[in-house]
Amino acid sequence: MTTRLHSSAFSLLSDFDRENAVVERDYEAEIKSAFEEGYRHGHADGRTEMEADAEHRLTEATSLHAEQLLEEKQNWQRDCADVLAARLENVSKLIEASIEERVATLLRPWLAERLRERALQDLENAIARALVEGAKIHIEAPAEIVVHLRERLPVEGLQIGYSETENSDIRAHIEETEIEVNISAWVSALEAVAS
Repeated sequence: MTTRLHSSAFSLLSDFDRENAVVERDYEAEIKSAFEEGYRHGHADGRTEMEADAEHRLTEATSLHAEQLLEEKQNWQRDCADVLAARLENVSKLIEASIEERVATLLRPWLAERLRERALQDLENAIARALVEGAKIHIEAPAEIVVHLRERLPVEGLQIGYSETENSDIRAHIEETEIEVNISAWVSALEAVAS
């Protein structure tokens, strides 16, 4: 028989029989295995840490955004409220001016009539007192006032005369005294106050 050369793998078989066989360690494989395991653990730990950090940052950003949004909403509401308040104030002033104008327009003829009635009543009272005392009276007035005074004042046995005028002024000459009622001036003064 011929001898064969054994491969190197079979050279290790001879080590099985030995009691204290020393096995050579494969340091490179162990290093590579340790590196891969460390890489996996490091990658897993890094991913966990990164996810926790991302979650924390997202929470902070969401909270900050909510605060900013609330602040902007409050600013917008305040600005809108200020604008609405100013507009409401302007509108209320316009309404107030419109109401004042309409009321003045409605009341002006009524007030002028009340003023005219009051002036005529005061004039009638003054003339009636003068007639009772026996004074001579001459009245100058527009036609409708002359008719009104003729109806209201007694004429029998008293010295009273009337003259019609074109203007709205009323003059009563009582002996040496002259009473003038300028209704148009009163109405003009009333309109100036109402305007």
